Formats: sequence, C-alpha cells, structure tokens
Amino acid sequence: MSNTEQSFQAGKAQAEGERAAQCVKGAAGATACAVGDTAGAAADSAQLQQHRAAGAVQQVAEQVAQTAQGAAAAVKATAAGGH
Repeated sequence: MSNTEQSFQAGKAQAEGERAAQCVKGAAGATACAVGDTAGAAADSAQLQQHRAAGAVQQVAEQVAQTAQGAAAAVKATAAGGH
C-alpha cells in the first residue's frame, strides 16, 4: 500500500470513528448517520475506482511506450541491415 493510500485509510478511519461517536449520541442522529455512512461508502468506492483507473492508464501507457521503443529499434535494425 502506498503512502497516499495509507494516509487515506488513516483519515477514513478517523472520520468513521468520529461519525460513530456522533451516532451514539442519540436516536435522532441515527438517520443522519445512516445517510452519512451511505454517502461515505459511495465516495470511497468512487475514489477507489479512480485510483484503479489511474493505475490501469499508467500500465497501458508503459506498454505503449515499450511497444513504440521496440518498433523503433526494429526499424533501425532493418534500415541498418539494408546498407
């Protein structure tokens, strides 16, 4: 897990602890806490998907760069072999 992910998880745990403490204070807050929990879960899911997408884009970019380097090397080798 990267430092960014660890920091995110630590902040998330702190926020969840604070939210749980508020929920315990009264039944009227239970509905608000449930809504907050749902919204928080949706935001966490969206952020996780964003991190995964960024990782996938990075991998594809690296593969494209490697393929381009290989193609350039092949062209150079072919051109050098013809002379």
